[in-house]
Amino acid sequence: MDRMLLFCFATFCGAFVGIYFGRRIQDRYIFLTEMDALILKMEGLIKYNRYSVYELLDKTRNEKLSFITDDMIAQSREGKRIDKLWRNEISEIKYLTADDIRVISLLGDNLGKTDTDGQLAIMQTVRHSLDTLIKDSDEIRKKKTRLYRTLGILLGAAVGIVLL
Repeated sequence: MDRMLLFCFATFCGAFVGIYFGRRIQDRYIFLTEMDALILKMEGLIKYNRYSVYELLDKTRNEKLSFITDDMIAQSREGKRIDKLWRNEISEIKYLTADDIRVISLLGDNLGKTDTDGQLAIMQTVRHSLDTLIKDSDEIRKKKTRLYRTLGILLGAAVGIVLL
């Protein structure tokens, strides 16, 4: 009876590890698509409302995915560089790849440094790059999420069998 419980425990642990890694892939896809929507909203705020950088950050901080925090806004108003604050916040998101961070940081690196047309051009460039990342992320999500769950269960069962 104890061995059967050990087998079930190992199988469930493997399944949870597989679910965890599958969820990270899904979280990356969700973040990238929501980032694309956030940039689209930023484009509208800059183009039609002529928002300043601080107003833009303040207006978008309550978005669902937003890594733009009150602390980030306060620090930027105190004179700290927005690009460094932006990059630090993005770098802390564990499921993003180096390419994701590079593309999203490009927006933060240029936010508020050019005129309206320049900022809109940067946003369009970032959105174009994000579209590519989103497509890649979606393909990976479709292929690997189920694979990770299945491998987790199988690996857990294999460990359980060895322990029997």
